[in-house]
Amino acid sequence: MKKFLVSLALTAMTFATGSAFASSESCDDPLKSKLGQSFCYEVFDNLAPGMYNVSFEYEASKTGGPLDRTLDFAFLFDSQKGPGTFDQLSDSTKTTGWNTYSFVTKAGGDSFLIFALLGVYPQKFSLALQNITVTAVPEPATYAMLLAGLGAIVFVSRRRRPQE
Repeated sequence: MKKFLVSLALTAMTFATGSAFASSESCDDPLKSKLGQSFCYEVFDNLAPGMYNVSFEYEASKTGGPLDRTLDFAFLFDSQKGPGTFDQLSDSTKTTGWNTYSFVTKAGGDSFLIFALLGVYPQKFSLALQNITVTAVPEPATYAMLLAGLGAIVFVSRRRRPQE
């Protein structure tokens, strides 16, 4: 019975944390727009509507121009069938080494995520990405239901225990 309860609890915790998508995209040879920004994209299929935590590692390599600049990332994370939510986030970008960045956004359905370098001299940088992960943020009600279910299992198992 104890093994069953542990197994059930682990399954419930895995379910409660939501699904995670991971990829290792690289934009070492980024597409160039007419304005010269470096950008690349990642497609995520069949996302349940809700909040998602997006994290990734990036490197903006200098190809000319001033050394370090603060560049803006632009993210479009929504349905391909209609206009999406466009968020512009800033991070102080260094030209050497990998940096980690994460944010929380709302998404659902067939969604895509666009990474773009904007700002001063974006054409002088190239964008490299790796370890892109998208994880569902569980709703508070999910945890309440999980705890209520585990409490009910404990209550039933104690009632069935033979009296000495």
